[in-house]
Amino acid sequence: MRKIKFEYKLAFSYLLLGGIWIIFSDKLLSSIIYDIRVLTEIQIFKGWFYVIVTAILFFLFIKNHLTKLRDTEIELEHHKNHLEKMIQEKTNDLESKNEELFRKNEIINQKNTELKNTLVCLQDTQSHLFQAEKMASLGILTAGVAHELNNPLNYIMGAYVGLFRHYENKTFSENDEQVGILIDSLKVGVERSVSIVEGLNQFTRNSQSYHEECNLHEIINNSLNILQNQLSNNISIHKQYANSEIIIKGNVGNLHQVFVNILNNSIQAILNEGSITISTKLDDDYVHIEIKDTGEGISAENIEKVADPFFTTKEPGKGTGLGLAITYNIIKKHNGILEFQSDLGKGTMVKIKFPK
Repeated sequence: MRKIKFEYKLAFSYLLLGGIWIIFSDKLLSSIIYDIRVLTEIQIFKGWFYVIVTAILFFLFIKNHLTKLRDTEIELEHHKNHLEKMIQEKTNDLESKNEELFRKNEIINQKNTELKNTLVCLQDTQSHLFQAEKMASLGILTAGVAHELNNPLNYIMGAYVGLFRHYENKTFSENDEQVGILIDSLKVGVERSVSIVEGLNQFTRNSQSYHEECNLHEIINNSLNILQNQLSNNISIHKQYANSEIIIKGNVGNLHQVFVNILNNSIQAILNEGSITISTKLDDDYVHIEIKDTGEGISAENIEKVADPFFTTKEPGKGTGLGLAITYNIIKKHNGILEFQSDLGKGTMVKIKFPK
């Protein structure tokens, strides 16, 4: 319900009282006083009486209303002061909290900067470890590669000596068949040397790109060429490649390191006679590579730790414990999956999956 305003109440009360007073007082006086002169004088006094009474009533009414207003104003002022005090307290509290948050934010920023610097250092260290492991592997393989190069160099040298003798004696035309054999030997020696050097070049590539065309069969074959001297006569290699070439996007040098590390572990796991089977296949989503050896195998307690940094079961001086850790990280960077299955005394299977 709409509330009537104070001024309307006041005007209405004045009109109501005045009207009632005039009507009833005039009728009352007319009924008891018949003298017009006396009635006129009484009417004058009646008017003053009405003015005085209404003035007193309005004074009391307005005073009561104004008292309430003043009390309300005082109460509002009190609430205002209380609110100002509360706002000031909250403002001070917020400023204190803001200062604390600012300090904490500075600490967080400082820690973030330290973490970023640490991450950069770790990435640099990881890069150096990758390269150090690669160089360590290369150092181990250097003697074998040098020995492996002797065979094609012997072909080349033998062919050179035979051809030089024919040249000195001018007997090329009389010995066509022998000269042909010597030239073929020269070609075989050169091709074999080129193959070994190409494998080493691929292994030592230091590109940072992961968008290179990587021919997996070629990379595996290059890795076998690098390890050729490690393969004794009692270890046979069986290749069960997919019918078509398998090419993925990745880093050629790093993938060489992956397969050199895995194949080298397989070779070292075979103490006597054994075999290594390498198979590749494709499905709708993945490229699958499996490398299975008939070596000593890995115990159940160690199978989960083989890719941990610095974990090795080899004798001191024969392994850094970084090979498979780096291999795992390289495969992960190619969005691939590395898995191990092994039975102690029966051999190990390494499974690698790369997205197509």
